[in-house]
Amino acid sequence: MKRTVITLFLLAAVVGLTYWIWSMLATPINFEQHFKSRQAAVIEKEEYIIKLVQAYRDSNPNKKFTTNWDELIDFALNGTMEYRSQIYDENNLKNAEILAELRKDKNWKNERVVRVPARDTIFDDDFGVCRLDEEQIRELRYIPFTNDTEEFKLDTATYEVGSYRTHLIRCHAPYIKFIDTDTYNQEFWNELNDRFQYFINHSEANEDMKKMKADGLKATVTRAEKYMIGDAHPIPMDLEFFGVTFGSLEEPTNEAGNWGGKTN
Repeated sequence: MKRTVITLFLLAAVVGLTYWIWSMLATPINFEQHFKSRQAAVIEKEEYIIKLVQAYRDSNPNKKFTTNWDELIDFALNGTMEYRSQIYDENNLKNAEILAELRKDKNWKNERVVRVPARDTIFDDDFGVCRLDEEQIRELRYIPFTNDTEEFKLDTATYEVGSYRTHLIRCHAPYIKFIDTDTYNQEFWNELNDRFQYFINHSEANEDMKKMKADGLKATVTRAEKYMIGDAHPIPMDLEFFGVTFGSLEEPTNEAGNWGGKTN
C-alpha cells in the first residue's frame, strides 16, 4: 500500500513537472503568435487608412492632410474624387488639325474631367469592387482589438527646405492599446525591451541615448520628464512610443505621401 502511494505521488510529480515545463515553453510561443497576428491586423487596417488620407489630401484644394476622423470618414462615404484626362491625344499627329480648330475658342481645354464617388475608388480591388462595406469604413478609425474605443493617432506637420514645402502625416497605433497585456504581461515587457535596445543601439549616439540606455526601458518610459525623440517634431519616449507607425513628421520618405510602414 505504501509503495502504491509513493508511486502515485511520483507519477503526480512527473505530470506536474511536465505540465510546468510545457507551460514555460508554450507561453512564449503563444505570445509570439498572438503578437504577430494582432500586429498584422493593425498593419492591414493602416494600409486602408493610407489610401484614405492620401485621397483626402489629393482632393483637397490646399493639398493638406487632416487629423479629423469625422472628416475622413465622411469623405470616404460621401466624397468624390476628380480624374482628369486628355480628350484628344496630344502626341497623335492626326489630331493636330482638330486641336488647332478647337483652340480657336480660347475657353476650350483639351481636358476631360470625371468625378467618381470616393468609396468606389479608394478601397476597390483589382476588379473595381469596393472591399469595405459602410460599417467597415466607419470603423477604420479604431485600432483592432480595442472594442472600438481607441482610435489610430493621426498627427500632421509641414516640412520646408528652402522653397520646397510639403505636408506630412503620421499614423500610429501603440502596442499597449492592442496587445493582451493581462495574459502576457512579462512577455510584453520582454518584447518592448528588445525593441527598446534595438532602437537605442541603432540611433545616433547622444547624451539622451546614453541616459536611456543606462536607465533601462521601464525607468525611461515612466519618468515624469520624458525624453523627446526627433528634431523637427519630437515625440515623447513613453510606453505609447512603441507600436505600428506609417508616415513621418521629420521628413518625407517618398513621393507617395511620406508613407513607409515600420514598427518601433
